[in-house]
Amino acid sequence: ETTKFSLSSRHVSHGVLPIMLASFLSGLAGAITQKSLQSGGGRNALMFTMELCVASILILLVSFATSDDGKKIQERGFFDQWTFLTLVPILTNSAGGILVGLVIKYAGTIRKGFALIFGILISGIVQSLIDENKTLSKEDIAGGVLAALSLWMHASFPYVAAPAKMKAKAE
Repeated sequence: ETTKFSLSSRHVSHGVLPIMLASFLSGLAGAITQKSLQSGGGRNALMFTMELCVASILILLVSFATSDDGKKIQERGFFDQWTFLTLVPILTNSAGGILVGLVIKYAGTIRKGFALIFGILISGIVQSLIDENKTLSKEDIAGGVLAALSLWMHASFPYVAAPAKMKAKAE
C-alpha cells in the first residue's frame, strides 16, 4: 500500500510558511539575545530572563482581558482547581527559562539549538525503549543523523573571521 503525498495551497499557507516564519523569528530572537548577553561585558542573564517574564505577563494580561478563558478566570478566581502538582510545570518552566538564558550567554544560540535537537532525539530514543508500542521512524533516524552531521560540521569547521586586511580590501 502506497500513499500519495500532495502539497495543497492550504498546506503551504497553514503549515510550511508559518513554520518558516516562526523559525526565522526564533533565529533572529536568538541572535539578538546572544548579542545582548555577550557584547560589551554582557548583561546579567537572570535580569534578562526577568525582563522577558515581565513582557510575557503583560501579553498574558491582554489575553486575560479579551479571551473566554479570561472571563472564566474572572468568575472563578485565578487559583481555581490548583493543586500542589500545578506548581511542577510552573517551576520547571521557570528553571528552564533561566537555564536557556545562561546557555545562550555562555555557549551561544547555535549550541543551544544543537542541545535542543539532541534532547528531543534522546527523549525519542528513551521513549521507544520504555514503550514497546512506540518505535523510531525512518524520519526520526534521518533527523538524528542529520543533526549529528550538522553538529560535527559545526565543530570541525567553525567560523573564522576574515583578517582585518581582507576586510579593508573588500570595502
